[in-house]
Parts: sequence; C-alpha cells; structure tokens
Amino acid sequence: MKEKAKVLVIDDDTDSLASFATALRRDGFEVHPFADPKEGLAHLASEGGDVVLTDLKMPGITGMEVVRRVVRENPAVPVVVVTAFGTVESAVEAIRAGASDYLLKPVGIPQLRAAVFKAIKERSKNVELEKKDREIRRLREEKKRKHGVGRLIGDSRKMEEMIRKIHIVAQTRMNVLIMGESGTGKELVARAIHDQSPRWDMSFLPVNCAAIPEGLLETELFGHEKGAFTGAVAARQGLMEIADGGTLFLDEVGEMSLALQVKLLRAIEQKEVIRVGGSDVIRVDIRIIAATNQDLKAKVVGKTFREDLFYRLNVFSITVPSLRERREDIPKLAGHLLGEIAVENNVTPKPLSSGARIALLAYQWPGNVRELRNAMETASLIAGGESIEWGDLPPEILENILPPSPSGPIPLPSPRTLEEIEREAIVSALLETDGNKTQAAKMLGIGLRTLHRKVKEYGIS
Repeated sequence: MKEKAKVLVIDDDTDSLASFATALRRDGFEVHPFADPKEGLAHLASEGGDVVLTDLKMPGITGMEVVRRVVRENPAVPVVVVTAFGTVESAVEAIRAGASDYLLKPVGIPQLRAAVFKAIKERSKNVELEKKDREIRRLREEKKRKHGVGRLIGDSRKMEEMIRKIHIVAQTRMNVLIMGESGTGKELVARAIHDQSPRWDMSFLPVNCAAIPEGLLETELFGHEKGAFTGAVAARQGLMEIADGGTLFLDEVGEMSLALQVKLLRAIEQKEVIRVGGSDVIRVDIRIIAATNQDLKAKVVGKTFREDLFYRLNVFSITVPSLRERREDIPKLAGHLLGEIAVENNVTPKPLSSGARIALLAYQWPGNVRELRNAMETASLIAGGESIEWGDLPPEILENILPPSPSGPIPLPSPRTLEEIEREAIVSALLETDGNKTQAAKMLGIGLRTLHRKVKEYGIS
C-alpha cells in the first residue's frame, strides 16, 4: 500500500461519516468526507482518489448511481458500499454494477479496515492492468509504424492514394486483391493491411503459389491426414487452419491451377476446409489477401482463371504503382534502402551524389523496388568514397547515360548526353508535381535556386 492512500467517504448520515473518517485516519489514510454525493463525485473527477466508500440510501444520487458513475468514469478506483438497508438483491446489484465490497451497518472497525485494505490492493492491481493495457496499445502502434504503412516509403500522389486505400480496407473483413508488377512490394502492402486490421495480433501467413508445385500446394493450403499419400506418415495442418483468426496471403494467385481454384473457392465461400485424404470439415475464420502481377480479367476471359473465384478475391482491389510511375519517390526510397543496408552490414550509410541521383531518376526500373534495392546493395559494396557516385551504380543502369564530368561529357557510345538526361529528369519531375518547383526540387535532391537556374538554362516552359 502506498503512503497516505486517499479514501473518499460519501454518506448523508453525519454520525457514520464522522465515525468512518476518524477510524480510517487512525490507519494512516487521507480521508475526504462528503455528505453530498455530488460533491464527492466532483472531487473524485478533479482531484482523484484511491478508494470510494459510499452509503447506499441517499437523497438525490443513490449509492448505486455512485458505483455506476465511478466504474464508468474512474474504472481503476474500487468502490465499497455500506448500507443499513441491505438485501440480497441490493448486494447482487451492487456487485454486478462493479462494487468491490458490500458491508452492512453497523460496521465494526476491523471489518471496515479489512474492506478498505482489500480495496487498496485491488486498486494496485487495476493500476497494473492499466499499465499493461497502455503498453499493449503502445506496442501495437509501434508495430504498425514498423511493419505497417510506415514501411511503404514515398510521398507521391500514387503512394498517398494507395495508403489511403489501405487505411480504408484494413478495418473491414473484406478480401483484398493486390495488383502490380513484380518487385513493387505487394507483400509489404498485404502486411500493412494485416497490421492495421483487428487481426493484427494473429498470424499473417504468406504462400507463393508460383513457387510450390501444384500437388504440394494443395497440402500446403489444406493440410493432409496420415496415410493420404506416400510419405504422409503423420497428419498435418494446412496454412488455412494455422491462419485461423488471422490473414492468409496468396502471392501470385494467378498461377494456381483450375482444379485447385475450385477447392479454394469452396473454402472461401463455406469458411471451412477438408484435409487431403480426410473427410472431417474444419471451420476456419481467415481473411484472404491475394496478389498477382498478371491480368486476372484477361485470364478469366481466356478460361484459365475462374470468374467466381476472381470476384471472391477481388472484393476490394489495390494497385501498387511501379517505380517509374512514382519517380519522385526514388531519391527518398533509395536513401531509405541505403540506411537499411548500412544497418544490416554495421557500416555508416553513404549518401547519393547528384550524378548518381540523376542516373537513378533516368532509369526505367523494370524490376521496381526489388531491383532498386539490389542496385543500392551493389553500389554500397563498390563505393570507395564518402558518397555513392555515378560509376558505383550497376552497368545496366548506366548503359545509355553519360557520366558527369567537370570538363564536359565523355564520349561514349550513347545517343544522349548527361545534359539531355538531366533535362529529361527535370521535365519528368515537373510533370509529376504538376509544375510545383518546390516539390520537384525536393524530388530531384537539389536546391530550389538550382532548379530555377536549370529550368532557365534548358528553356523548360
């Protein structure tokens, strides 16, 4: 018990009020007596308290209402009810309303003392529970920042729109279809949806439908019983069972065979699975997030993907933009990746030089973010100076780009000069930002004055 625990005594009987206050002060409590329940509740709201001791029968606000108000507004504060008109019904009602204890007048001092000490211990437990609840909420928010949308780097309009959709759908139970080219980060989007959802503390299980042979994929998803096939020496749960309560992420779902699509459709519609070689129906509660780099509508027309499954998966769709569709994010994303790579290798991160930045902006990035990360890993390994220079980048990025040189362009077998590449990068940035020069300069990693000078120099309107 902490020193001078604060007890609020509420009783319209002045004799009982004085008697209780005197007895509790002798035990070292800080006692605040109130003959008017309104005053007692007002004091608790403004000054706080550790225990409330209240009479049951009082004019105006009854003791039962005091219990309900305290439980609703100060749930960590225990309430002890004391009454001279006790019945079994009133005792049950008080306990159900949230009272910590129920005493009948006349109350002996030892009995009163024991009830208050018990309430103080309960208060300590309640405070600890509150701390744990706050810690759980903090960890949840931290997880959201670390694994949710916080890992989706970019300020472009396309990224902002995608993140807005993630926030919208995350709180629902809808199945989601994520579309986008290879390497755009579709699994990161799926994880962000899961981490923002009410299922955040349950399993997120990814399965790559293109990487697992058809025969194995069925048992991977639905599990199998002992003896279902040669080598099945024991029963095994499938991912749909294991993910019960959580999220199952089906990557490259367009690669799934028609036969397996039928079984998946049944599992989604019926919310149940049957293991390979079994007959028992197993109920599951899972959210399906699927992803594809193919045109599933075209596959539906071509009869290689079931139309009914397509609509079951495509309840809500999100398209992940390619890197070339959000070029303004490339410098920031490259810097973030360089930071991650530096941490992984326990080295100091190196910044990009202006020449390297221009080269990154000019490249088409067919492999998207995955290719950018590989390029940054290569450049980090090769770079010998304090920053990553043009020549540290992989050769495929530099194939049609001339290196920067103070003495002018170096003759290389290329149809474009560095000035042409730079002009193209500036025009692209201005188009992406609707002519906003401040945003374009930030995207290019140059100062606003420099951008104004370059725009004038290259005659860009």
